[in-house]
Amino acid sequence: MPKAIRLRYILGMLVIYLGSYILVQAAVTTHKFDFLTSYDMAIPFMPSFIWLYHTIIPAILLTMILLVRTRQIFLNTFWACLLAAVILNISYVTFPSFYPRIGFEVNTLSEALVEWTRQIDAANNTFPSGHVAYAWLLCLGMWNSLVAQKNGFVRRVYLLWAIGISLSTLVLKQHYIVDVISGILLAYACFYLAKPITTLHTRLVTNKALI
Repeated sequence: MPKAIRLRYILGMLVIYLGSYILVQAAVTTHKFDFLTSYDMAIPFMPSFIWLYHTIIPAILLTMILLVRTRQIFLNTFWACLLAAVILNISYVTFPSFYPRIGFEVNTLSEALVEWTRQIDAANNTFPSGHVAYAWLLCLGMWNSLVAQKNGFVRRVYLLWAIGISLSTLVLKQHYIVDVISGILLAYACFYLAKPITTLHTRLVTNKALI
């Protein structure tokens, strides 16, 4: 599958997700579900994790364009991401939950980046975590790729990265623990639910090419 085509797919997916996410954030402004627990409150605030938190989009772009080379795995991951986007936005409308913001003094570059992140992402509609869902979807895609099958180190790197993204959402106070757990479960569900969609897509493309 040519890189240019893969790039168009991924950019289209990002535009759809970010556009719909912004619309939902603007439309849903009522906090109805409180998922804060004593375990969430016990997690320390660690601004330095903001750098890892913001690797999500570059990681998706670089991985899907450079490392996921087989059409089947690429399309499966692509459709799983779109399916997750639909479910996430439905959940944000159905279960609106906002993470309470606690102010802090900005003294470091990491803290400044956290403050800027909060200005563009108010942590409205947290359940499930989109960051976590997409990180684990990318991890699952890589685990099934030829690159990872030939090199176990790649599998471990993506697993640790997905775990790191999940932890970053907690220590940055962007998401509740239940958001992270539901995000991981959503990723697994969407990855396997997307398989029949991928098969149908592949058949349609193949039949069109034969006409």
